[in-house]
Amino acid sequence: MATNWIDKLRNRYPDRVQDFWRVVRFGITGTVSSLIHYAAYCAVITWTGAALAYTVGYAVGLICNYALTTYFTFQRHPSRNNLAGFIGSHILNYILEIVLLEVFLWMGLSQFLAPILVMVIVVPINFLLLRYVFIHRVAQTFFVHDRGQMCNNILQFGHIYAWARENDAHAISVRFAYKYQFFHICQTPWHKFTVYALAKFAAKVHLLPTVDFDIDKQPDETGMDRLLRCHRWAWVDGWSVHFHDLFAKYIDEIRALFAFLPEVEQAAQSRMLPWLTQQGVIKLGVHIRRGDYARFMGGRYFYDDATMQRFISEFQQQHRDKKLVVYVCGNDPMLDQNAYREAVPKATFVFPAGNPGEDLCVLSHCDYIIGAPSTFSLVASMYHRVPIWWIPAADAMLDENNFCHFDTLFRQIGVYHSL
Repeated sequence: MATNWIDKLRNRYPDRVQDFWRVVRFGITGTVSSLIHYAAYCAVITWTGAALAYTVGYAVGLICNYALTTYFTFQRHPSRNNLAGFIGSHILNYILEIVLLEVFLWMGLSQFLAPILVMVIVVPINFLLLRYVFIHRVAQTFFVHDRGQMCNNILQFGHIYAWARENDAHAISVRFAYKYQFFHICQTPWHKFTVYALAKFAAKVHLLPTVDFDIDKQPDETGMDRLLRCHRWAWVDGWSVHFHDLFAKYIDEIRALFAFLPEVEQAAQSRMLPWLTQQGVIKLGVHIRRGDYARFMGGRYFYDDATMQRFISEFQQQHRDKKLVVYVCGNDPMLDQNAYREAVPKATFVFPAGNPGEDLCVLSHCDYIIGAPSTFSLVASMYHRVPIWWIPAADAMLDENNFCHFDTLFRQIGVYHSL
């Protein structure tokens, strides 16, 4: 029972547990160093004043203290930085100790008791200073930006965020600081228009270095990792960056960051009623992608209404025992809604026609999603692991076995290039 409780504590508060053991080791180091310090002080006080004797003892204990503090207390290796920090913290510590020593002697305490009280007061302060020197470091900060579509930005930021989480860095999405105000991330600290404006200006005048993950110059993950590690602060551009395993590791946090705001959820769910929670109903999300898809990849994934209606009909044939409700979302304002209802009369069609956040939310609550390869439908599937089928060609046949989940499909985006 005790072991289980300790394991739970260790898993829940790893940093606090580490600090507890650092305090224990610091106590041992401090005890050994203080004994050396005090022994030297007692030896020297017989022929000189208290202040000089204390200084000699301090110097003798300092060498031992640095070795024990580095290797034992904080389990690090000696370096110029931690040596400089160690000396600096002990200079501050020494000044404080000498002042306290003189105060205690002025108050009438004996020359043998005064230094003991000084150490009792100063030791905790010294631990905090040394912890800062050996543990603290200025975290890397990345301002993540891309000119692409909303869901391109979500995936791009998700990869950078996951890398940053793994490496104790910070990631700020300047895109969601001023645009696409549908998500929780837009209301978190630093995601403000002023941050976006200042960071963009700094990048423009080259005060902030730019790391560009251009799709035509895309390195492997090791190369991407190396590029990010080169900078303390950077403006990150280009959506082709990827750290798939880290994204999968932190996907729950990414989902939470891009959770829909309550008003978006309410608007989306109101469009899905009364079938949202009805038993015996299959909710099929259909994503219609037009516009730039007439040119993208030579129009390879541009599917006309007749093609989409055929796929919906095939899906309905495979689920004859259920009532089919089809939620059609997309970017074609000229969509002929009656043509869809006539082509698949046994299905109920809903055309939500919300803003991009509401349409994304609607698709995320469906039971299945079909559509052309697009990050919009892919991100929609991310929220609740909705099975998704990216239509590979107009003459393809819909097969239940071809549906897959976000966990698999998001690793294959490179096959489809920029979506």
